[in-house]
Order: sequence, then C-alpha cells, then structure tokens
Amino acid sequence: MLDAAELKRLTSRLVELGEAPPGTEAEAELAALLAEGFERAGLAVEVQKFSCASWREESAALEVDGRALRAVAMPPSPAGYVEGEIAHVGAGRALSLEGIEGKVALVGMTREDPDFVAAQYARLAAAGASAVVFYDFAPERVRRVVVGIFASYSDGPGLPPPIPALAVSGEDGLRLARGRHYAQIEVEARYTESATSANVIAYGGGEAKVLLTAHYDKWLAGAADDAVGAALLQLLPKLLGELRGLAYVAFGAEEFGAPGYSAWYWAWGSRKFVEKLESSGELEGLVAVLNVDVPARRPLTVSASGPELREAARAVLGGSFDYELDSPYFDSFSFSSAGVPALTIHSLWRYVDLYHTDGDVPDAIDWEAAAQAGEAVARLARELTEKGRSFLRYEAWREELRTLLSRAARYLPPPAELVNLLERLRVEEGAARVLRRRALAAVCEGDPLEPGIPSCKAFPQFLVVEDLEAVESFIEGRAELAELARLKRRWTVGRVRELPAAALGYLTPFLSRAGPEGAREYLKRAKASLALWLERAYGETLELLSELAGDEARRG
Repeated sequence: MLDAAELKRLTSRLVELGEAPPGTEAEAELAALLAEGFERAGLAVEVQKFSCASWREESAALEVDGRALRAVAMPPSPAGYVEGEIAHVGAGRALSLEGIEGKVALVGMTREDPDFVAAQYARLAAAGASAVVFYDFAPERVRRVVVGIFASYSDGPGLPPPIPALAVSGEDGLRLARGRHYAQIEVEARYTESATSANVIAYGGGEAKVLLTAHYDKWLAGAADDAVGAALLQLLPKLLGELRGLAYVAFGAEEFGAPGYSAWYWAWGSRKFVEKLESSGELEGLVAVLNVDVPARRPLTVSASGPELREAARAVLGGSFDYELDSPYFDSFSFSSAGVPALTIHSLWRYVDLYHTDGDVPDAIDWEAAAQAGEAVARLARELTEKGRSFLRYEAWREELRTLLSRAARYLPPPAELVNLLERLRVEEGAARVLRRRALAAVCEGDPLEPGIPSCKAFPQFLVVEDLEAVESFIEGRAELAELARLKRRWTVGRVRELPAAALGYLTPFLSRAGPEGAREYLKRAKASLALWLERAYGETLELLSELAGDEARRG
C-alpha cells in the first residue's frame, strides 16, 4: 500500500520550491531533485534535454484608483505599462464589446472552462482593448492560464499576444465591476524560444516496455497539477521494485513550451520524448504508458487511448473509477496519437475550482484519492508487465464501431461491405496502432477562436449522428430550441480537419422567428441533408477497414 502521509510529505517538498514554469531555473532545480531521488532508489537515470519556449513573470502590478490589488500576469503576457478607464464587459461567452477601444477590459472567467480565457482575450484584443484584467469565479484565488490569439489548434505557430493580461480574485473583480474606476498596469515578463527543459527518465531492470509518467513543471503552487504525480513517481519504485521492464519518466514543459506561440502550447516535453523514441526505434516496442496528473479528488477518472485499454483497465480497477477516452489535456495523448496504448488517471474535471490557482496546495488534496491513483497505476503496471499486450481487450474496438453503426443505421443503412469487413475484423496490436492514430481524435466544438473543451472520440466522423438525434428530438417535440443552440462547428486538434456537424446554433434566431411549426419544417429538410454526411462517414470507415484487412492478409 502507498503511504499517503509520505506522499503528502514528498509533494509538499516539491511545492515549497515554488512556481516552476517550463524552461526556467526553478524547473531545472525540480528536475535535478527528481533525478537524485531516482538514483537513491537504485535506478539508472537519463536526462533528455530539449529546446522549448519559456515565459515567466518578473513582476505584475495593478493599481486601481491609487490602491494596489493582488494580481498575477497571464502567460505569455507581453511586458508593458498601460493605464486607462476600466470597462466591465461581462463574464463567460456573453461579452459587451461596444466602446471598449482604448480601455482596460474587465472580464469574468468561465467556471466550466477556465481555458476559455484565450477566446475572451482574443475577442477583447480585436475590439481594441488596451489590456485585459480577468477575475476569477472561485473565491479568494488568483489563477494563471495561458492566453493568446489562437486561430487554429494545429501544432504549428500562432500569434504573439498583443496586450498585457492580468488575473485578480473574484472578490476584487466584482468590486471593480461596480462604478467607474481607473487602472494602472505594469507587467515585467520574459519570453524566449531558446530555453531548455528536460525529461528525467529512470530505468529499472530489463528493457523498458511500460512507462509510468507524470509532469513536474507547474504554475503557481501546483500541488495537484502535478507535484503529486511527480512525488508518486518517486514512491512507485518502492512498490514495484521487483518488476522488470518498467521506466519512470518525469516530463518537463507540460504546461507550456511549444515554440511560436502555438495554440497547442502544452505537453511539449512528452511530445519531444515521443520523437526521441520514434527516432531510436523504441516506440514500437512500448506496451503501454500509465500517466498521473491532478489525482486530487474522488472518484478518479481513467482516460485511455482507446476502448481496448479503457475496458482492460475497467476490468482490473472496477467501478470506483470513471472511464473515458484519452484527453489532449494530458501527456498520455502524446503517446495515444502516436499509436501507443496510454492512459491518464486524474480528477481534472473535479478540480476546476483550484486548477492553476494559488489555492492548489497540499491541504486541498484528498490524499486517499492520490494514494488510490498510485495504487491503481501499480496494479496496472503489474498486469501489463506480466501479461504484455494480451492484457489489452482488442475486441472492444469492434464493439465500439458496431455500436456507432447501429446508431447511424437509423438514418442511413451502412453498406453491406462495411458490415462484413467489421465482422471479419481481427484487431491485434498492429491494427490497434493504426486505429489509435487514425480513428481516435481530439474534437472541439465551436469556432477556432472560441473552442469548447476538447475531448477524444473514436471514429469522430460519426458524431454527426448525435446532431441527427438532436434534430429528430426537436421535430418530435421531445426537445426545446435551446438544445439545438448547442450544436456548433466541429473540428479536430493537432491534425486539424473540419468534421461534419449540424452547426444549427448559428441559426437559432431564424428558427425562433420561424415558430415551432416553421422550425420543424425547416429541420425536416436539414435532417435529410445531414443524413448524407453518413455516406461519407461510411466511405471513410470502409477505406480504413479495407486497409486493415489488406494488412492482415499480407501478414498471414
């Protein structure tokens, strides 16, 4: 059993070292500390250094009507001095931008998605604001979240943020929203694209087939995100010392680091590690990657690279965890998108109130949850080292697609050839690697400048079925217009491509004016049009399964 008290002590030590942004001396100090801990445990340590972008706040000052307020700069805010009248533009997605030009915009963060600050920032900069001050939805907290002009969530470059951005507590923000106020803002910050971060790799005995991973860089206190994960990597060798074929990897530059102000600025260290394994030929030999990030509250969630690992983990860990497909928020996604089985054990969706805040301290963590995460990783590591790839439930891929085709068939029957190929499909690791790379994608809904929370989907071309079901529910009187307003554009992160989507949210004003009967008549026509997207979805899936069948025939 993991000692929760020892885990808290180790985590607290990492937190006491202070904020450790990617590419800084503080991050390097943490890396050295972790390397020393691995060496004391008798492991062979390797350090992979790599170039990264780095930003750190040197000072952030906000005075309002001559009184100083507590504030932090939002990375990678440019340095500069701004003064002007404060204009409260609202909170969340509903912003009032009229008359904001030349003023300091005051805006409330979005409770369900703190990262939505990037969309708010882009809209306010485009409207002519001279600076942005965000106020939090959680009490007595300041929060550091990355902002920018993110027009595309590819892995390519973006645009530098043009105006200073700060964050204040919710209480201070609500006070500033009342009456007229004058602000003076000064930010001193340093951004460079020639910084260095490092991945710390520790090897046990035998060839490393299973990786246990976490990241160690952090914004503000960073106890749950992810000092506790790094501390678990220090404790797990004591539990698993007898196992061969394990390696422990602490990633740098998870919170930030991709050069060129990229919209996909995070998980840079794990992506560089995947590149290293690809170039050395070691990636194909990996059996699985088990990552831990924000394991702070119960129930914990297992986010897995595909249905084969999700269902295998469920069979071992049982019903005290939630299960879903992998998320691009985590380092596991760097491996999933390269075809490697990977998962993250986390509680991110339950920790949003403290995510990236100065309140993410050791006393905020449920230490039984953190210990449960470590013990779950240990159980899965034992299964994977003992059984290898036979642990994975490959047949779950076929069940996943069979369920999707069954839902889609209500609107358009699938081609007989596709059904036959699916029934003959044999998924083993070679086919599963293709499916993870090509049939699993991180999907966003909304405009690229205003994305929702990305989530991984298997065979995302069939998401249009969800739109068809929503339209059908409205036509049959089982749903309100508000349900259709949620339907937006749909696209993938990384290898960016537009996915079929109803996007009826943009037509809500028209549908409202048309009245219930007029809206139903229009949506009947729209439903028939949307069903045609299924032909393309079937064709894309048929092409992939035909390729897999051909590969299988060539192998045997």
